[in-house]
Amino acid sequence: MSAARMAPLSAQEEQDKWLADAQNLVKQYAFYMKRALDDNNLREALKQGSLMLGELRTTALSPQKYYELYMQVWSELHHLESFFADPARHGRTNLELYELVQHAGNILPRLYLLVTVGSVYVKSGEGAAKDVLKDLVEMAKGVQHPIHGLFLRAYLGQASKTLLPDAGSPFEGEGGDTRDAVDFVLQNFTEMNKLWVRMAHGGPARDVDRREKERRELRDLVGKNLHVLSSLEGLDLSLYRDVVLPRVLEQVVQCKDDIAQPYLMDAVTQVFPDDFHLKTLETLLGAVPQLKPSVRAGDVLASLMERLTQAAIDAPELADAFADADALLKFRECVAAVVEAQPQLEARERLLMHASLMSFAVAAHKDRLELVDGILASCASALGAPLPPASPRDGAAGEAGTSASSEPPPPAMIVADPKAVKQLVALLTVPLETYDTDDVLRLSSYPRCMSLLQPADARDMAVAVVKSVLKGSTAVGDPRRVETLFKFVASLMRDAGEEDEEDFEEAQLLMSRLVHRLRSDDTKTQLAILTTAKAQFATGGAKRLRHAAPPLAFEALRLGRAVVAEQSLDESSSTKTHESELLKQVLQFLYQLVSNLEQATCHDLALRLCLESARLADSAGAEHAAGDLFERAMTSYEEEIVDSKKTANGVVADRRVAAHVRELLRGDACRARGPRGGLRRAPAEEDGPGRRARGVRAPALAKVSGEDLRGGRRRQCRRLRGRRGRVGVSAESSENRERVLASLCDDRRGGGRGDRAAGVGAQQLPVVLRERMRGRAGVGGGGVARARRRRAEPARIAGCVPSRRARALRRDGAAHPAPAGEAGGRRGEVPGPPRGVRRDSYKKKTRFASKIVLRVTKTI
Repeated sequence: MSAARMAPLSAQEEQDKWLADAQNLVKQYAFYMKRALDDNNLREALKQGSLMLGELRTTALSPQKYYELYMQVWSELHHLESFFADPARHGRTNLELYELVQHAGNILPRLYLLVTVGSVYVKSGEGAAKDVLKDLVEMAKGVQHPIHGLFLRAYLGQASKTLLPDAGSPFEGEGGDTRDAVDFVLQNFTEMNKLWVRMAHGGPARDVDRREKERRELRDLVGKNLHVLSSLEGLDLSLYRDVVLPRVLEQVVQCKDDIAQPYLMDAVTQVFPDDFHLKTLETLLGAVPQLKPSVRAGDVLASLMERLTQAAIDAPELADAFADADALLKFRECVAAVVEAQPQLEARERLLMHASLMSFAVAAHKDRLELVDGILASCASALGAPLPPASPRDGAAGEAGTSASSEPPPPAMIVADPKAVKQLVALLTVPLETYDTDDVLRLSSYPRCMSLLQPADARDMAVAVVKSVLKGSTAVGDPRRVETLFKFVASLMRDAGEEDEEDFEEAQLLMSRLVHRLRSDDTKTQLAILTTAKAQFATGGAKRLRHAAPPLAFEALRLGRAVVAEQSLDESSSTKTHESELLKQVLQFLYQLVSNLEQATCHDLALRLCLESARLADSAGAEHAAGDLFERAMTSYEEEIVDSKKTANGVVADRRVAAHVRELLRGDACRARGPRGGLRRAPAEEDGPGRRARGVRAPALAKVSGEDLRGGRRRQCRRLRGRRGRVGVSAESSENRERVLASLCDDRRGGGRGDRAAGVGAQQLPVVLRERMRGRAGVGGGGVARARRRRAEPARIAGCVPSRRARALRRDGAAHPAPAGEAGGRRGEVPGPPRGVRRDSYKKKTRFASKIVLRVTKTI
């Protein structure tokens, strides 16, 4: 195949081909050079060595390939250096060799040979180290090609590393001192940095990316000079502060290069000791605002602060030194200066600086919480976060500030970049992981920083705050802290964009758990805390109040029981007055919570809460409040959830609610106990039919009401039928029962459904309860008769059974007729309404009472 038809080589293949050709020539010249060295032929060895070094003059290789060629030549030069170090083999003095190699034809091989001979010259002690090194660093200026010059000076630095007149070195004294060594390294560093920066401007604009990549590959050659400086034994703080740092920073600032400036600043931060940085912090930070605007100054400051933060963690005794140097204040001033000098600075850079500043403040000044709050405020201001609304007491100051500055504030930099979000989350997470909940809630600028996040990220951060509070061991016991806490989690209390239903439920579950962490030992303060929390939850709408209402109700009920317990222990009138007023406020809080639940269409929760509140009021002796709450529960049951059979059954079958309704209706029947723990026999006029049947003892009845009525109700009833005893109901009822029953029949309550039903009188309810309990205990008749009687009894009591159906029921063997009415009434009839009460209103108002009695007695 002809050469014209051959496919052109790629750039990488061309580089490999040129490198292979150069390496083959180096091997060839090195072979002849080593053969001349074996023959002690100095002139031939210099000739072949010069030809070998001439291969380094190539410009076709990339820096990476050139480095491979340089390393091959460098390994061959060791043989030539060993030959120069033995005068017996070549018969010349070191000074004569130093002058002889300068006759080489090309400058690049000449300087390599000169450096090799110069290192031998200094090691022999015939030449002063400071003079020879100064001469070499000056003559190296003859090579101005960036890549050639960088590798030549890298060879000079490597060869002279052990020849510096440092403290304790054999070359110190006549060969110079540490200052001479510092001057040599700094001069070599300066020239190398100039060559490195010059690489960015040599070539067409289309190759900018390639040149930047090549420069990053060569940056370690320049940074090695700073490492040599830091390893000098004679380098002390004064020499570093007065000579080294100013000259290095001068070169950094003057180069005006996007790659050189951040790299050299980071190199200075990493190679020199921490105590040097601490003593020269102001000088070092003064150069940061002078960097090129396109340089990421945030990375530079973050690197320095992370270095000092790690030092503070490793050596806690340095905290006093940081405080004496006022390091945190200097860092804050530098960050503010950078933000002001570079208005186009990205949000990620600003957040990176403040996140590093936060880590440093926590590590060095953990006990100073005001510094952490100041950093958060500075971060919020740097990103243009809006100021919180001024409080009323700050109104005058706010008006004065508004009049003084009429310019609108710049828009906030909402953080959307994933890297910036990560930095802001890291900034906000540091206080949560370091301080207690009470300390974090003192950070007034924390919610302001959270406002910079997008809604989804803000919700995630708020969830992290809630989890931190739940994880902590300290409860939030101050209403102002509670208000601040809800500012922290404000993103969970409002709708912003689309949100997954599962995430919403999880977040609201956490918020419900958070309510139980809002607790104070003082009852009055606890009520204020619950009031504040309820007001905050109310701003989130009905769907959030649905989740928050149960924990708020439980906490309020717990508070009410605590007040009742304190009231029973303390007999003083002033304390009772105070606690009565507090209990009144608790009941009012519960009443408002019931209203909120009803507005949120959570009628089942409202009914349960209303009944539990009635129990609380009844246990505290607040009869009027208990009656009102119980009447409201009946109204809600009749008008709102009576159409939902499942909900109604679930509410009425609840054993606590059933037990409470039973207590309200039974009155003082349990106080009529016999000598063996059972109930005394009722009077003859109240017993009714079935006196020979077996009854149920009072302790067994209480046990039935306390069992799980959903699971083992039937089994318990069958077990109790075998026990002996008799049920009796007192003819007289307590005042509380009479008041509750009377409230069901007065004219103040509106009518409900069931106009066809005939009501049950208030005085008949105990009799109905007694007869129903006897029926459940197995009073009269067989199994079929009892089943039919149980099915017919609700309709019979409500008075809505047609006469034909009632006669059919009586013919099937019922053991006893309907309960007897009041005196003067006919047998099997239910008495009419009391005097002064309209019959239609009376039927509506008493219908629900009969339902409650039947369901409760069925449960009992």
